[in-house]
Amino acid sequence: MKKTLFSLLISSFCFGQVFEKVAVLQNGSNDKRINIAVLGDGFTAAQQTDFVNAAQSTVNYLFTKSPYKEYKNYFNAYAIKVISTESGVKHPGTASDVVEPVIPVSNPNNYLGSSFDFGVHRCIYSNTTNKVAQVLQANIPDYDMTYILGNSTEYGGCGGTYAFASLNGSSNEIVVHELGHSFAQLADEYWFAGSGESPNKTQNSNTSTIKWKNWLNINSIGVYPYDESPTWFRPHQNCEMRYLNREFCSVCKETTIERIHSLVSPIDSYTPANNSAIDGTSNVTFTVNEILPIPNTLVNSWKLNGVTLASTANTLTVTPNQLNNGNNTLLFSVTDGTSLVKVNNHSAVHFANITWTLNKSTLGISDVKAEERRFGIYPNPANNEFYIKGKQDFGKDIKVVFYDASGRIIHAKFELKDSSTIYVDINSVPSGVYTVSVTENKTPIISQKIVKE
Repeated sequence: MKKTLFSLLISSFCFGQVFEKVAVLQNGSNDKRINIAVLGDGFTAAQQTDFVNAAQSTVNYLFTKSPYKEYKNYFNAYAIKVISTESGVKHPGTASDVVEPVIPVSNPNNYLGSSFDFGVHRCIYSNTTNKVAQVLQANIPDYDMTYILGNSTEYGGCGGTYAFASLNGSSNEIVVHELGHSFAQLADEYWFAGSGESPNKTQNSNTSTIKWKNWLNINSIGVYPYDESPTWFRPHQNCEMRYLNREFCSVCKETTIERIHSLVSPIDSYTPANNSAIDGTSNVTFTVNEILPIPNTLVNSWKLNGVTLASTANTLTVTPNQLNNGNNTLLFSVTDGTSLVKVNNHSAVHFANITWTLNKSTLGISDVKAEERRFGIYPNPANNEFYIKGKQDFGKDIKVVFYDASGRIIHAKFELKDSSTIYVDINSVPSGVYTVSVTENKTPIISQKIVKE
């Protein structure tokens, strides 16, 4: 489910030092959560308590900001106690946007090379980000997002491959803003020529096709030109990506939630597990332990042998008379119904499924095969085509069927574009709401709504 750091980026003869790791937020196992790595730079061995306190403070603050606060349960966070020989952040005094030296020129021997004056004085970054990669690889290789706290009270921070922030009084807000860049791939909503097309920045001002058309005229979302370059447009005039001490606009919230869903499944665990044996003459209870948003916005559904069941809970009891002799398929599906994401006219729908295949014999014993799968359908709504992207590869025996609201089969062309992507041609399908059903090796694996515009 997760990305891992590409060790090829680190030469075989360079290994990062192992430092003490402190959990500052723990919600579950790392393979089921988005893992935040907080690194310190310019903190000596004697200053590590200060660093851990700063890391804890910034993590706590991050989860007061929407949409992180709604998805706090999806995250773990760790403070990596990187020890520098000398204290502080470098300051070469070379910035052109101020009269230097704003603060004394300095060149402390810090471990990660953090420095002010990357173009502008306030931009803290490093010329030796390979050291950041080495520390991450050695200490938390399954990280998903990271930021570096530099030991200076001077205002500063920058985003890029990694986010950097100082310990200025605005540190908490700087971290939130810079993670908008490095985690959610958001652009600044103040003018910065260095960024191009982004989820919240575009040169397309057509209200019918603009990226955030689903949010137009809601929560002050519009099409606002940048004064400095009026051929570029942003969705909001007062977003966290423009000013500190604000909230993310609806477009930026949605983008961040999309990033969260792309990294982690809402399914934590389930029973019965694969290869279980159950007594087919007794009731059988199926349970899915979910990672709940705050408040819970997950929407569950169950299908037994293709028939939708009434339950929307995370647990279901099946009676013996509901099972056929031979193969039975129970399909659990979960999507996120949050109002922070506009599913209607939204670019993609992420969902996770569990398929139990139960083989009931005449002796009443059922062998269970269970599998979790994750998928995305995009675009949704669709015009002439859409794609189904699997987190795992599809088998070769794939069948896609469309059903209209009355349950009538509507024919649509489909093909495997690659091992994990199904292309569906709906050019000849009338506009409306449909259920797309996908079977793999004659076993149902997907049953989801899609809108044809």
